[in-house]
Amino acid sequence: MADRKPMRVLANSMAVVEALAERGDLSPAELAEATGLPRPSVYRFIDGLKAVGMATTTDENRARLSVKWLHLADAARDAMTEWASARRVLDDLAERTEQTAFLTVPRGDEAVCIDWAPGRGIGVLTLAPGRSLPLYAGGAGRLVLAYTRDVEEYLSDGPDRRPLTSKTMVDADALREDVRRTRAQGHTLSLDDATIGIGALAFPVLGSAGELIGCLSIAGRSVDIRERADEFVDAALGAVAELERGVASELTTPLQ
Repeated sequence: MADRKPMRVLANSMAVVEALAERGDLSPAELAEATGLPRPSVYRFIDGLKAVGMATTTDENRARLSVKWLHLADAARDAMTEWASARRVLDDLAERTEQTAFLTVPRGDEAVCIDWAPGRGIGVLTLAPGRSLPLYAGGAGRLVLAYTRDVEEYLSDGPDRRPLTSKTMVDADALREDVRRTRAQGHTLSLDDATIGIGALAFPVLGSAGELIGCLSIAGRSVDIRERADEFVDAALGAVAELERGVASELTTPLQ
């Protein structure tokens, strides 16, 4: 029993951090609602995060993650040596297509973004480094669902599917068909299901055994994604091949 309390404290602290990461600045009342924690506990967690420099509070007494998380995020990304060449590939893809290029990896019931190269177009996007998508929404989320999960198990045992927009796929049959289509064509097309007006094309990055290790996606205005889909698919497939070569090289290079 003694071992459970520290684990529960860590889990609750993480719930507070994730709520702030996903929703931005929140009041203690909003954090309590988002996490299901009692408000006195939320105050304690905020004070604890502030004490170690991981959070601040605004003049309106809203909690905010500190910039110290950026240093930790950079360190975590640098530790993923298999993606050493990813930034160059993303930059090249964004320059070629003028769209935003993302690299995401599977994490439980989410696809989490670990790097991006912003394009020249619209900047109001749901995804950004450190943010995540559920597996039923967005190009990256739905691609990860198709390549890493048994869809029936996910539908029966996965998290509640809350719509992000009116176009979000929450219907079980629609998701089954989407998984089938994604596996057949080798990529996912997303239009307005994560953010209204925003579309994306998502592609699997596979390891040597054919397992999904990441997802490359291109995002921009839905009209551009739809009208220039063939062009973007060709550009993305070249970028995927570069990423897979880079991963294979890093994973087979012996440590010095």
